[in-house]
Amino acid sequence: MIGSVLDKYEVLEKVGEGGMATVYRGRHATLNRDVAIKVLHPHLSSSTRNRKRFAREARAIEHLRHANILEIFDYSGTDAGECYIVTEFVMGDTLSALLWRRGRLPPEVAASIALDLARALSYAHREGILHRDLKPDNVMIRFDGTVKLMDFGIARFLDESQVTMTGALVGSPAYMSPEQAKEGKLDVRSDLFSLGTLLFQTTTGQLPFSGSNPSVILKNIVEGNRPAVVELVPTIAPALADVIERLMATQREDRFDSAEALVHALEGVLAESGIDRSRAEWTLSAYLEAPEAWEQRLEAHLRTFLLASGKRLLEGGDHLAALRLFNRLLSMDAENAEVLALVGQLHGAVRPARRVGLLLGVATTAVLVCALLAAWLASPRRPAAAIAAPQPEVPEVVASVPAPVAPAAPLPAAPQPPAPVPMPAAAPLTDPPIRRVSPPEPEPPPPVEAPVAELPGTLTIVTGVPADVYNGTKKIGQAGRKIELLGSYSLTVKSDLFLPAQVDVVVGSQETRQVDVALQARPRTVYLQGFEEACLVVLDGLPRGTVASTGGRVPVERPEIGAKLVVDCGATDHTFTIQPADFYLGDKTVRPR
Repeated sequence: MIGSVLDKYEVLEKVGEGGMATVYRGRHATLNRDVAIKVLHPHLSSSTRNRKRFAREARAIEHLRHANILEIFDYSGTDAGECYIVTEFVMGDTLSALLWRRGRLPPEVAASIALDLARALSYAHREGILHRDLKPDNVMIRFDGTVKLMDFGIARFLDESQVTMTGALVGSPAYMSPEQAKEGKLDVRSDLFSLGTLLFQTTTGQLPFSGSNPSVILKNIVEGNRPAVVELVPTIAPALADVIERLMATQREDRFDSAEALVHALEGVLAESGIDRSRAEWTLSAYLEAPEAWEQRLEAHLRTFLLASGKRLLEGGDHLAALRLFNRLLSMDAENAEVLALVGQLHGAVRPARRVGLLLGVATTAVLVCALLAAWLASPRRPAAAIAAPQPEVPEVVASVPAPVAPAAPLPAAPQPPAPVPMPAAAPLTDPPIRRVSPPEPEPPPPVEAPVAELPGTLTIVTGVPADVYNGTKKIGQAGRKIELLGSYSLTVKSDLFLPAQVDVVVGSQETRQVDVALQARPRTVYLQGFEEACLVVLDGLPRGTVASTGGRVPVERPEIGAKLVVDCGATDHTFTIQPADFYLGDKTVRPR
């Protein structure tokens, strides 16, 4: 495929692969513009019926124009050799990749991403389009911080095409709404539930619903079996916790009515934390550039802002709202003397490390106990002898052999029944004459073929380097070797020298598949030893500062392609050509030659 031309698009390189399609970077031949070309797998595009459905879905969503929705430029016709869709090319990472690197995101970062996604959904819903498959893999974050929602309408195309197999599901079970899990009718609130699941994951670092297989996960979704978000992240903004719990309500009537209402709620979350996204220090791009510094800046800001806001709420008489902010501050610093003193003014003496929630819980319990005691005292009394426990109803049981029971005292003989009176014999009964009609001879049923059990297919993941393949936390094989699978999987390829890569695949019965995965090497560091501090460091032609300013450490983001390092000490230049193999054992140390 690489090097070929699809209509007016030149295919340049492969950038990813999932269970639905392979994605390539391409270039428009006349406009000289980079594009993304998503080519559907043959098992999805092999039939004319599926091609027509795909074209219909593409036409339905091609008019979507929103800053937070991936723009569609073109799509193949039903007669094209390959079935593909052309979109804008996004220089960035998926939300899945960001979560993999960071584990979980600060609540304010998660709320900022969710706000952009809610705006995208609000626009799409007004246009009559549901997403139906909202998950981190379908969210791109451009390097400048712009959030892009992808793959609108694809879930419906897959659903209508009925591309299912034994053990496989259409869509992503962990992000489905209860009504979607029960195959019920969907509306905008189903997308909002999926967004709530995504928001839960970004703030806690784990999915809300778990299980050993998709059936267990769907059962937990329908029943609402999950932890509360505040149990996993006590430092979460109270308003954000409320938003997540409302989004993930089991009954759709308890969720937000629209994405627009969610937009207003998330704007309130950021306002409660004093985060203005128009300021450079609070942009998403600033977080992507230096996440640790962003988080430290956020914590220092919250300690000051939440305390000042809580004081204003106290002065205004809104004690409950003030307690919510103080509760978050105590989650961050349980020994904060000023906050404890303010809480003590409301509830009396508060010992260190006591949470406000405990005080409120004790007070509530005391009121409830008093109410129950008063109700009991006010109820009418009856003598103890007059109160009998209700007897359960016992159904009649006819036993073939009754068990002997010894009577407590001899009983008087029962009177004998009178002798039976002989009855005249009844006339014998005869059946009325029945006219019998012979039915026509039935046609012999067609022969029934015995069901053929579906045998697993084989998958080979090619990486070019030693790597292991995992399904969740379970290792199922190695790269370069055949793995028996049947159904839809989200696999992870891991290697000590490279960053993990996620691969979404669908393997049919007795199908043989090979997936090429380009692993990105883990960033490495070149350590400078024995050089003068004033020497200038140049990496791949770009100045990086002096030895002193770099601390003698030069990061290399792409060790798989090597690096050229020059240490310019004025009279003497030290040039090092570092090969990819030099990083195989870890970081590299260089010294003056």
